[in-house]
Amino acid sequence: MFKTRFMVVFWTLMLAIPMTAIALSMVAYITDNFSQISYTLANLDQATTIGGRGWVIEVTQRLPEVAGMIVGQLVILVILLFARNSVRTESSKTK
Repeated sequence: MFKTRFMVVFWTLMLAIPMTAIALSMVAYITDNFSQISYTLANLDQATTIGGRGWVIEVTQRLPEVAGMIVGQLVILVILLFARNSVRTESSKTK
């Protein structure tokens, strides 16, 4: 029983101490470089799109296509549901 408790505490500390050190170093890095990080994130959408138009414009241009695909999938699902119900109805009539 004592060995089990010791092993649980030992492995918990073996995991907790390095993770705490990593978290503290990340907080220190973010604190020191916060202005550069925020500037990079602010300009990330323009740096990663064609022509620097930004992600909002890119996504809004694609919304009609996405809406059309969703409507098409819904139509296919409704057709499949009606087809399944008609097959069940025909099989119950033949019995």
